[in-house]
Amino acid sequence: MSAAWTLSPEPLPPSTGPPAGAGLDAEQRTVFAFVLCLLVVLVLLMVRCVRILLDPYSRMPASSWTDHKEALERGQFDYALV
Repeated sequence: MSAAWTLSPEPLPPSTGPPAGAGLDAEQRTVFAFVLCLLVVLVLLMVRCVRILLDPYSRMPASSWTDHKEALERGQFDYALV
């Protein structure tokens, strides 16, 4: 004896949303564009932060205030002695 399971097709409930072919109105397009811009800015900030974390010393200038002070103490700048 074999049992066969069959499902009878049931009609789909009526949709309460907009019709399938309807597009976005102006306010929805504006909000979508604003959120998309925010996501792009967020991704750019994340990429920048990851690059700084991976190589933090590449963004620092090579000279510092102590280099200039040593140069003044050695007398290399004539205009500073006036």
